[in-house]
Amino acid sequence: MLTLWGKLYQNGKTVKADTFTSKKSDMSAAILECIEHFAKEFDIEVPMWHTNHTKQLGLFRKATFRPDDFVDQFPYEKFEIQIIDSDEP
Repeated sequence: MLTLWGKLYQNGKTVKADTFTSKKSDMSAAILECIEHFAKEFDIEVPMWHTNHTKQLGLFRKATFRPDDFVDQFPYEKFEIQIIDSDEP
């Protein structure tokens, strides 16, 4: 089980935030399910995942997506996900 907190920022302030819990046992599948949930809730596209996001999540338990991580125009400063709870160590 994995719980993520998703946040959209504009001008340094949180403009939208939500949490979602995935019950999938595979960590990658759970992260994708959470990101897809936030994309639908925030009416944004699913961002591209790069190796730097994997590193950020491993080191800091959070990953930040900037406008360059989206194919279409992204009207926010950044999208951030943060692990709140995880069955993984």
